[in-house]
Amino acid sequence: MALLCAALAAGPGHAGDDAAGCPPAPLGPPLPEAIGRPLFDGLVGWIALATDYDLLPTYTDPPTVSFCRVGETIAYAQADLIVDPALLAAYDHGQTHIFLTHPWSPVSLFDQSVLLHELIHHVQLTNRDWACTGAPELEAYLLQDRWLQERGVRHPFDWRMILALSRCPGADP
Repeated sequence: MALLCAALAAGPGHAGDDAAGCPPAPLGPPLPEAIGRPLFDGLVGWIALATDYDLLPTYTDPPTVSFCRVGETIAYAQADLIVDPALLAAYDHGQTHIFLTHPWSPVSLFDQSVLLHELIHHVQLTNRDWACTGAPELEAYLLQDRWLQERGVRHPFDWRMILALSRCPGADP
């Protein structure tokens, strides 16, 4: 819907047309220039088509996004987190904020998929409660993998590790 509405808003006679059923322009803070509205809208639009989640809150009040570097300490989930080389990105639901680790490039499909993964977490946590912190991971990785495959990219995800991350403590094996 976001893609359709963006196209409608750009066409003559549609600016501000509430009858088109389009959500209002995003109210949240502007996205970093490296990401840009077209990439954000494209990723959110894909999530809308691939899931049954309500994307209106994400479109109208998007998470903030910033960049960090390996070795940097970031304020994450009410604690300090040292960014290690394995951390490509993180979503902090309490701050409604996505951290992307440099180097990150908007032209790299894999890097775009990393942002998609974190946007999926934003959508997941905005739409429902989960049994534990890791529970949303499997769905996010499956969607990320699907998005990449639709673009001809095969990434060697470690599905065993992803399944382990997704299991809640005390859950049956």
